[in-house]
Amino acid sequence: MNFSQGLFLRLASVALVALILCSCPAQAASDAAAAPKAAASAAPNYPLFGAQPLRVERTSAKVVGVYTPMWESVALVDRLQGESVTHLLYAFLRPCGPGALSQDAARCAGKKDFELTTGPLEKTFDAAFSRLKARAPHLKVLASVGGWGGSDPFFHMAGDPLKRAVFVASSLQFLRHHPGFDGIDIDWEHPGNNGAANGVQLGSPEDGRYYALLLQELRQGLTELTAETGRPYQLSIAVNTGSPVVERIDFKAAAPVLDHVFMMTYDFYGGWSDGVGHHAALCSSAPEADDSLERSVRNLERAGVPRAKMVAGVAMYGRGFAGVNRAQTGAVKSGPFPGADGSMAYRSIARDYLGPQGRGLRGFQARLDPVTQAWHLYNPKLKLYLGYEDPRAVIAKGQFVQQLGLGGLFAWELSQDNGDLLNAMNYGVGNLLLRQP
Repeated sequence: MNFSQGLFLRLASVALVALILCSCPAQAASDAAAAPKAAASAAPNYPLFGAQPLRVERTSAKVVGVYTPMWESVALVDRLQGESVTHLLYAFLRPCGPGALSQDAARCAGKKDFELTTGPLEKTFDAAFSRLKARAPHLKVLASVGGWGGSDPFFHMAGDPLKRAVFVASSLQFLRHHPGFDGIDIDWEHPGNNGAANGVQLGSPEDGRYYALLLQELRQGLTELTAETGRPYQLSIAVNTGSPVVERIDFKAAAPVLDHVFMMTYDFYGGWSDGVGHHAALCSSAPEADDSLERSVRNLERAGVPRAKMVAGVAMYGRGFAGVNRAQTGAVKSGPFPGADGSMAYRSIARDYLGPQGRGLRGFQARLDPVTQAWHLYNPKLKLYLGYEDPRAVIAKGQFVQQLGLGGLFAWELSQDNGDLLNAMNYGVGNLLLRQP
């Protein structure tokens, strides 16, 4: 590292300390008496943009979770340093039957409606998870069920106790046959309204109540499975944490049976939005804007979810816009950037747009929005905006988690990172990063 690089990183560290101290003014004010102060005095002592995962000594009890997609190679699991995570979430199993995806036809062959998709792939990953857990016995692996495009069967199943019973029985059978897994994560992201994800509009005002019943019955089943096997099993959900979804769900009934609520505090903005905005901001763009991690904590707490069960979301990808004259929330845009959906993996952002010093490349400038406490890349000549999770922002989220007593951090998804963001997640929640030998 040359002098200019070192100076820039030192200045970035100072800016990060200030960022954490400021946090989100509205939330910080309400928590001043109850929450411990973030450990903001310690600037990062490792290369923020090292482009490789560092070894981790777990000195924090916070969750550090990552989704592991089934469509990536199992090598993603085999090369993971087990101490760098507490939870892996395998994405995705899906229910068969009404609403099932057409590509799941082979995996649903011979199965009853609302039994889970399974096949040789799950056996391959189960073996990889078991190998990883032999090196990292603390690790918990959860089978995530659903996903944005794979949740339609829940709308057909959740209101019927007999159908729920089939689903619960299948979930328990999956855990019996796949010992590398330690529980179930329900990824029914938008109960009440599926957004016509697969061309069919689904949703009912009663979905939130059915959602809680499904979780209660799953917990009962997992308790019975523990009596059978002697192993504890975890139950979690991944869910949109905007007000419309949170207010539909009976969290007062659901929260007691959950180990974790994985907060999907990303995708607040995208190609579907009326204007520009950062899709994974720490702080809201305006006092009552429902577009941040800070607001999501308030939403869930009002609904009855304890902070210790809230796990804040990190996006290992960015979302961008073209035709942007002003790089700020609400600005006019002409369309998505890059590509049709405007998304890009962080590893590509770091390589092609951000650079090893975190300042920006090829006419793109890395900027921190002082309101949302989120970083974006902006090219004023080309009028291109790309909101992304900078390691500095992820560390700030981790400090926010510590300050408010949240459960930890998780990210979607592991293959999109080059190591920078997982390093930042660990540092942010208080783990010790070690130089490679």
